[in-house]
Amino acid sequence: MAKTTTKELLKDLDKRIEKVQNSKQFKKILESFSKFHNYSYQNNILIQMQKPNATFVAGYKQWEDKFNRHVKKGENGIAILAPYTYKKKETKIKTVEIDGEFVEKEVEETVKKTYFKTVYVFDVSQTKGEQLPTIDTSLENKKSDLLKLLKKFSYTEEIKVKTKTLSGTLKGYSDGGKIVLNNNTNNTEKASILVHELAHELLHNKEDRRNLNKEVKEMEAESVSFIVMNHFGIKTKSDKYLALYKKSYDLEESLFRIKKISSKIISFCDDWIQNK
Repeated sequence: MAKTTTKELLKDLDKRIEKVQNSKQFKKILESFSKFHNYSYQNNILIQMQKPNATFVAGYKQWEDKFNRHVKKGENGIAILAPYTYKKKETKIKTVEIDGEFVEKEVEETVKKTYFKTVYVFDVSQTKGEQLPTIDTSLENKKSDLLKLLKKFSYTEEIKVKTKTLSGTLKGYSDGGKIVLNNNTNNTEKASILVHELAHELLHNKEDRRNLNKEVKEMEAESVSFIVMNHFGIKTKSDKYLALYKKSYDLEESLFRIKKISSKIISFCDDWIQNK
């Protein structure tokens, strides 16, 4: 198997992000986020680039030790990035006080350094062995149960959720720690709208994010909603997230924000279902 250097991997990643110029490409990335929410957005894109149909990935030794499965002979690994932290002693010039006088002196400090290393994972389709253990993340009634879980999540974030009849076509809105959903929408719509508004609350109401334009905020919120709903097998009719690639904003920063919040919501819901 030919080894991929970290430099090559980062270069390929940058090229892939630059080429996201239409809704179909962007949707594939969002679908990947819904499957591999525990991986960084960079690694999600790298997995999607190399094996678009991947469903569950793990490292070579992890397949053997944790799942009692073995990677098939001749299979090529999926290259991803893993962070490594190490400590290093550095000498710095600092101003210190000695006998009442301030002088410059060399001081040795231990600092933490982080670098990325290329590692390889394999999809379950590339392995053989014991049957994978099934983790039940199903909902008895997907639409209403997911809505209840999302309300629980909102409570943990100190965000109040209310339902009332709204006028016109307005389906919901958020207002600094409070989300209002239109009573005249069904449970699927309510769940989708709630995730959308949660994304606004968690992503856009902080001081450093208020300068984002409305188009970017709506794209990010709707993308988070798509990822969460897709994770639970619920298809939404909304297509707001499709109009995506614009040269006027930083797509990479948006992907980071989208991935962070969608993963937080999915992890909460999955953990609650598994531990109920």
